[in-house]
Amino acid sequence: MNRFTPVRAQELLFKKRFHAPFLFFPAWFFILLIHAALVFCSPGVIYGNEVFRVGSYNVENLFDMTHDGTEYPGYIPKTGYGWTPDMLGIKAENISKVIVGLNAHILALQEVESLEALLYLRDMLRRKGLDYPWAAVTQKDETAVRCALLSMYPIIESRDIAVPGRGNRNILQATVEIDGKPLVLFVNHWRSRNAPESLRMVSAKSLIDSLSSLPPEAEYILLGDFNANYNEFEIIRDDDKVNDTSGRTGINHVLRTIAGGRLVDPDILLQATAMRLHYNLWMELEEGRRWSYLFSGQPRTLDNILLPAALYDYKGLSYIDNSFDKFDPHYLFRDGRIFRWQREDRGRGRHLGEGYSDHLPIYACFTTGGFKPSGSDAPCFAQPVTVSISDLYESKTGAVRYLIENVTVIYKHGNNAVIKKEKDRAIYVYGAAKELEYGKSYRMVVNRLNRFFGNLQITGLERVMPESAVVEVPSLLLHDPAADLSDPRFENEVVSAVAGYYADGWLYYPPDQSIRLFFRDKAIAPDGKGPAAIDKARIGFHRYPQIVIEQKSQIHRLQ
Repeated sequence: MNRFTPVRAQELLFKKRFHAPFLFFPAWFFILLIHAALVFCSPGVIYGNEVFRVGSYNVENLFDMTHDGTEYPGYIPKTGYGWTPDMLGIKAENISKVIVGLNAHILALQEVESLEALLYLRDMLRRKGLDYPWAAVTQKDETAVRCALLSMYPIIESRDIAVPGRGNRNILQATVEIDGKPLVLFVNHWRSRNAPESLRMVSAKSLIDSLSSLPPEAEYILLGDFNANYNEFEIIRDDDKVNDTSGRTGINHVLRTIAGGRLVDPDILLQATAMRLHYNLWMELEEGRRWSYLFSGQPRTLDNILLPAALYDYKGLSYIDNSFDKFDPHYLFRDGRIFRWQREDRGRGRHLGEGYSDHLPIYACFTTGGFKPSGSDAPCFAQPVTVSISDLYESKTGAVRYLIENVTVIYKHGNNAVIKKEKDRAIYVYGAAKELEYGKSYRMVVNRLNRFFGNLQITGLERVMPESAVVEVPSLLLHDPAADLSDPRFENEVVSAVAGYYADGWLYYPPDQSIRLFFRDKAIAPDGKGPAAIDKARIGFHRYPQIVIEQKSQIHRLQ
């Protein structure tokens, strides 16, 4: 294994003809650099302990401007493909926008060509106010792209884990010191899924051999682009092109994310600490949200974070439960697909100067004070992402971090409310609407989403700020005599002046539709049957669609 120290970084830097005086400054200068970085992205504090975020991002071919002879043809500088200094600037600008939003304290990167490319990106991030004083990159010279690490914490040692075989990329092993405690990170980029599984097994075996040299109590993270899914052992069964290993997989069998034929969960992890099992954090998300890449149009979890039992104990460095997520702001998508870096001729031609990467970043949060169970109020999330209310319906539930703007309160009852944005959906705010006033518009950060018997609810808000926008509430209410109120897209909408026939807890309305009514207080339900009208009441989807009647004024008899 090749060691890569700050001294080695200095030598490589000069080989690339960079002028970098900061490498010669005394130790106190680096302390100042750290302080400057933490102004933008300082670790949080919970229960008196430091909280930090670890991310991973395949940036899709970040190449420098030096022709080394190992480049992909499209990234040889100043050729007909258009890979020029200006194009590199656009690419790095776009990638840095994502990284600033991700706001990780330690960031694993894949598909970085060289130290030169890494430092170019780091300098751009620094100009945006996000500083990573420490950097490391693998050193396998014949490889076109490499694994790298940016850190706000000192990298006290890094080295290559050699992965034999032409075309295989070395794994970066780096030790970061956090509050006096070492955390070892293994940054991976295994062979593409166009290759058979046996080639990914080579990387997995190289990694597990290196892990065997660590003490049993070592705290470490396996992360990066494994080109393998959290449930690869199930997917590979039906893929004869990939399955040349009789169903065995690197990520599941070699790295031991399955035990007894099933995926490891935290309980299994802690019951078999001697086996060095690993828990894949994708398991924390709802199945529909488990993907960071589209392979042949299918959502896949090629980017992974795997944790050992040592990060689930109550000492040293530990994971914050349910803090894992992918970073997926709306600008990373176009036409329903990931907005990857754009080139002509289906990605084989000239660079167009648009897009980001074909992968989404992932991240998780950790603390210096022992394992934190689900529900801990950890200040460890990415910068708020501006979204629409419609986007919230596609989000995971639990702890989130979304900014919504120009939303109007169209219904208020106690500490609950319905908010809506013009030409967008409505959503219910449960138990968190104390600051909201009927008819007023706001911008706010949503920090928690829940589903109550299937109905989506905002249950946590922060940074609630009134806006000057004036929107007439009636224009935002649902008033369409022909609308099917049981349509899922009307979840949490507020209906206005819906007339029909009431009988036994149901409203029958023209032409031949019906919807159940739910009365918070049965005393306000009409006696008997007859014509009735509903006004300013919310449609809830609690197992099934229903109009929620909370006040007597929301339903009245018609003569």
